[in-house]
Amino acid sequence: MKNGNAFRTFVDETIQYLSGLKVVVYYAEPIPSATDEKMRLIVERFMRGTAVDREQFQQTLTQEHRSHFGIYGHRAATLAVRQDSRDWLLSGLVGAVISNYIIPPKRNVDVSLAVYHHCAHKINASPDELFSESARYAQPELAGKLTSFGRRADINLKQFGWQEQKTPEGVRYKFSW
Repeated sequence: MKNGNAFRTFVDETIQYLSGLKVVVYYAEPIPSATDEKMRLIVERFMRGTAVDREQFQQTLTQEHRSHFGIYGHRAATLAVRQDSRDWLLSGLVGAVISNYIIPPKRNVDVSLAVYHHCAHKINASPDELFSESARYAQPELAGKLTSFGRRADINLKQFGWQEQKTPEGVRYKFSW
């Protein structure tokens, strides 16, 4: 029961942290930020949980909390390319898994996933392996999407509405549809 209590404490602390974080503020922060580091720690702790722990975590989040993980995911993908880091990319993709635990009707998850696929190629990581690994943390519908998307060879940013921009800080990804 000790581990269950520790994870419950983690969930409670995460909810408290996310409840004080405004989506527009986080989105506008420079990359990297202290928030990125905190979100990465949350995602890594989520990944170390059991399947039951992860389900408990997912059921506790509100849609606004999930939005933070969507933002984190793309920021982490940016950091992955800037730092040539598979760990950042996997963490970001698991952030996307958390964000898309509940997929709203008419949401095209593939649009979001294209950035991770592109970034995997940029850092010479296998999209197939990366997406398969992240699928272990997803609900069944999303897990299937991740696995098949990671195997695709026809992904490019433009077809999914993304641009790669060069900035003084490094690469950045912008949705432009």
